[in-house]
This record gives sequence, structure tokens and C-alpha cells, in this order.
Amino acid sequence: MTALPNNLQPLSMSQLLDRAIRLYRNNFLLFVGIVAIAQIPATAVNMVGLWLAPTPEFGFDPAATVTDIWLQTFESMGFGNNPWVWLGRLVTLLLVQLATAAMTKAVAENYLGHKIGLFDAYRKIGLSGFTLLLATFIGIFFIIALFIWWVVVPCLGWLTGLGMIFFFGLVVLPLVAPVIVLEKRGAMAGLQRAWDLARRRFWWLIGFMLLLGLFGQLIVTGPALLSVFIVESTVGSGLDTTTTTLVQQVIGLLLNLIYLPLQLSCVTLLYFDVRVRTEGFDLALLALSEEANAETLAMTAPALDSKAIPKWEEMGYFALIEVAIIVLYVALVLGFIVLALGIGGL
Repeated sequence: MTALPNNLQPLSMSQLLDRAIRLYRNNFLLFVGIVAIAQIPATAVNMVGLWLAPTPEFGFDPAATVTDIWLQTFESMGFGNNPWVWLGRLVTLLLVQLATAAMTKAVAENYLGHKIGLFDAYRKIGLSGFTLLLATFIGIFFIIALFIWWVVVPCLGWLTGLGMIFFFGLVVLPLVAPVIVLEKRGAMAGLQRAWDLARRRFWWLIGFMLLLGLFGQLIVTGPALLSVFIVESTVGSGLDTTTTTLVQQVIGLLLNLIYLPLQLSCVTLLYFDVRVRTEGFDLALLALSEEANAETLAMTAPALDSKAIPKWEEMGYFALIEVAIIVLYVALVLGFIVLALGIGGL
């Protein structure tokens, strides 16, 4: 009978964050190195694409139609008909998924008490990175389908569609990586398994992922915007859109090298916590005659739940999420209006 790692026990939000931060701190160079191997080439490809296809300036045209405005906005975001930009986006997405798979493997091994090298983390994922890329594309199409459900289907779709999109993007998609990498599942099976895990602790997982997202905004988005503002203030406002975007790419690279390993550590530990609480994962490892490591995780994974369709209770949860989003949005709009009127009165 194998020895059970002390880490495998139910954790509160604060305990989970604390263990993820300690794991990240103890393996800082390894985790940053794993992300850097993929992130640096991805950023370089994006920068070359932007250099070969400069981002067009966004100008206001009172005579433009709605379609023209949408196309101009789409091009100003770095897309359009230029193949270099699309190639850069595709290569970036592939490299990010490979780094995500390798990081998930490294976090799992270290959390279970086994050391793993930088290149071993990439070597041991096999084809999981490509499977994760396929799952990402399927997830994008699924989000589009949910958007159509929200817009087109009367009553039920209008009430639940936005909540479904929110929950799928916030909770389900992040769990796909540990499911595919550690349980060695395919793309469709990985998405279904991630949904099955996410629905077990519905509100708790939403709270944790919102907390993690807020933490990421404070670490990445805020400093990135501040850094760009400082650069523009120092150099001058004469920077064109392409140069500003390149500066943002470099700053984003440095910040992501620091934050992305921590985010993936939290998600992987979250996966372990859900399985410990709902599947007796710790007891299943005890029953194995082999040593507990990331390679034995697939042996303890149960079969997929055949009841993948949301229950009526869960549909009610999605409706509550949608109501909360709408109320928050209206409150923010009213707050801005009141603030604007107050400034105008002064």
C-alpha cells in the first residue's frame, strides 16, 4: 500500500492559495523556466507579426456604417486579412497550451512530493499539449453556441445563456488542463469531465476563480497599464499604435512569466481539492500498490458521468448569475453617470 502525501486533504480558499504560493516559491526558477520556454518565442512571433503587419489606427468616421465600425475595430485589435497576424496568434495559442500542459505536470509532480526537471516536464506530457489546443478550439465553438442559445432561444435561453457563458469560461475551461494532462483524456472527454468536476462545488469554485482573477488583474493588468502610461509619459505621446502594442507585448511577457505559473499552480491544486472532497481521491491513492505520482492519477479517475446536461437546479444557478451580472452592470453605469454629473456640476 502506497504512502499518502500529506498535501491531499480538503482545503479552504486561504489554505489553497497559501499552498499554491509556497509551491510556486519553492520551485520559482523551474516554473518560470517552463513558462519562459513557450512564452518568449510566442511573444517574439507576435512582435514580428505586428512589425510585418502594423496595427491600423482607429479613426472616427461619422458616415461609417455599423459594419464598417465593427471591421475597423476588429482590425485595430490586431486581426484582419494579414496572414502574419493570424499565424502569430495560432503559434502563440499552441505554445501557451504546451506550457500549460508542462506546468500542470510539474505542479502535480511537485505537489505529490516528486521532483521533475524543466525539460522532463515537457517530455512527459506527450501529446497532451495538442489535445489541450484542440479542446480550446472546441471550447471556443461551444461558447459561440452558448451565445446563440442566449440570443436566439426565448425565455430559457435569455435567462440562462449569459450565466452559462460566464461559468463555462471562468470555471470549466481552466479545469480542462489538469483533466487532460493528468487523467490522459481526449478533448471532448476532457471538457465533459471538467464540467462534471466544476458542477460539484458550483458557488465555491466561482468564488475562488473570481478571487484568482482579481489577483491576476492586480498583478498583471494594473502594472501593465501603469508601465505603458509611464513609457508614453517619458518618451512622449508621439508613439504610434504599433510601437505602443510592442511595448505592451514586452511588459506583458515579463508580468506573465511571474503570474502564469502561480495561476496554473492554483488551478491544479484546485483540481486535487475537488477530487479529494467529492471522489475520495486520497483514499483511492492509498488503495494503489504503486507510488503516488502524476502518472497514477489516471488510474483513480472515475468514468465520465453520463448525465452531462445541466439540471433544473443548475439552470436556476445560471439565471441567478445572469441577474447578478445585469445588476452589477446597471449599477456601474449609474455610478459613472452620477460621477459624471457630479464632476459636471463642480
